[in-house]
Amino acid sequence: MSGPSFAQSAQGYVLEVSGNVTGQVGIGQPARVAKGQTLVNNATITTAAQSYAVLKFEDGTAVLLKENTSFQVQHYTYNSKAPENASAIFNLVRGGLRMITGLVTSRNRDALKVATPLATIGIRGTEFVAELVNPLYIQVINGVISITNGAGTVLFSVGQTAVVTSSTTLGGLVPMSEVPPGVFQMPNFPLTSVPEAIPPGNPVGGGAAVAGGAPVGTTAAVIAISAAVVAGVATANTTTTTTHH
Repeated sequence: MSGPSFAQSAQGYVLEVSGNVTGQVGIGQPARVAKGQTLVNNATITTAAQSYAVLKFEDGTAVLLKENTSFQVQHYTYNSKAPENASAIFNLVRGGLRMITGLVTSRNRDALKVATPLATIGIRGTEFVAELVNPLYIQVINGVISITNGAGTVLFSVGQTAVVTSSTTLGGLVPMSEVPPGVFQMPNFPLTSVPEAIPPGNPVGGGAAVAGGAPVGTTAAVIAISAAVVAGVATANTTTTTTHH
């Protein structure tokens, strides 16, 4: 795999970091991530124990990565003058995240997807929490999501919690009482979907600086975090929509 092209325009950046967070592009060497560094396609962010990171994208999409999480920006493109061409494909390799979408899905509800080893989550303008602990658990805070794998596609809406046990099994509803302790526990960091310009800076993973950037930092900013838990959503409703392949 060839190295990253830092000439490409960064459309995301690291809004906040706490603890030990590393980043790499492609198969490049991981490097410590600092607040303000930019994100290019094929960048992977990994958080260690008792650490977290918050990523923000130009359309307003925000992603909170909890501890022991690995998350890849596989592909992201957004142009406010042509939102119908927007596209975002992320990859949750392991761990958990909270996401709130911005304008990337304003013209195309299928423009943003989060791939996992068990299923692909389609985000139709919403806020949700997902954690891959084999199985995959997903909690819908606002809006609607789709869960697609080899067994078909299922839709889940606000207030519902889903579980996917394998890549060949449809996602199904699960009551919060059956979700393992610790799942959906997230740092108490406010997420907003307000679009914003990406500040100049250096890409995660080291390498050449983009225009106007300063040298890549070697120490992540550490801030105090509370042991807050994302507010539990009421026990899942009983209605879903299923599409079999």
